[in-house]
Amino acid sequence: MAKIRLISEHLRLNLDILAKKAGGKERLIAVLKDNAYGHGLDLFAPKAADFGILHAITRDVKEALEIEKYFSDVIVLSEHKEVFFKHPKIIFAVNELEALKSVPSGVRIALKTDTGMHRNGIKIDELESACALISQRNLSLHSIFTHFRSADEISGEFFAQRKKFDEIKTRYAALSERYALGEVYYHSCNSAALLRCGEFDEDFARVGIAMYGYCDLPEAFGHFGLKPVLELFARKISTREVKKRERVGYGGVYEADKDMISSLYDVGYSDGILRYNGKGGLKSANGSLILGRVSMDSISINSNEEEICIFNDATVWAKHFGTISYDVLVKLNAKIPRFFI
Repeated sequence: MAKIRLISEHLRLNLDILAKKAGGKERLIAVLKDNAYGHGLDLFAPKAADFGILHAITRDVKEALEIEKYFSDVIVLSEHKEVFFKHPKIIFAVNELEALKSVPSGVRIALKTDTGMHRNGIKIDELESACALISQRNLSLHSIFTHFRSADEISGEFFAQRKKFDEIKTRYAALSERYALGEVYYHSCNSAALLRCGEFDEDFARVGIAMYGYCDLPEAFGHFGLKPVLELFARKISTREVKKRERVGYGGVYEADKDMISSLYDVGYSDGILRYNGKGGLKSANGSLILGRVSMDSISINSNEEEICIFNDATVWAKHFGTISYDVLVKLNAKIPRFFI
């Protein structure tokens, strides 16, 4: 069976870089949603906590309850309002004004604000109504946050959204006194925003993809020294010699231009790797050519190694398929064994 190897040294390096940029590890929120971006939630949560990170983010309550023992608090991003409940460590993100009308009293919340992404979040002119509802319903407001839609692109949109979020902070300062809500934490930066911004001046930064070793910023922003944490390996099932002009796999897409060795390895698209169609010269991490289409449970490679690294940098596969590293990583089947070295 395929396996995933996680490199502790690379994780620590990435977190050191991010903590320095944020001004301290206590200002980092580890984004562990969707099985820690495919890396393994059960493995990554204690590693992040051991580093000294106090706060985390998950997609849903199930993930939050699995890891809350490691952190001071966990923000749940994408849960339905019917699931909200009072818990000393769990904070629910509220993404619309309507949801505030039904959140049970005493629930800890993080208020999402829309500064230009227009996907979800409280509009700036709804902020007072939101504060009134939070006060009336006796909710515990932990933080106010937003999300940038173009932090990893060269454009002025990043700065425009930051300016709008500054306006939200100013408005809340006045409203908090009026509705007796008190001070809150602020966080707007994701990985790209943290890495590209000048002096970091908020309470927290939400670090996701950068923690796992990837930076999708254009080269104009520089290189930050991050290293991918995850390596995907497969074991050899069988080996055969393929003669010149013989064709390999479904559809015979690959035709051998010489006699060669072809080995079958135990990873396929059922394991979550993207379904390579056999065209374009995609290679494994050691440079061995993948022969033909990826099958459901296996992959043919011009190699005779007993074990082979399919990839140790998801960017290679992402570029080939015209997607992003996130897409490659989160699709990896949770059943694949994972372990840290």
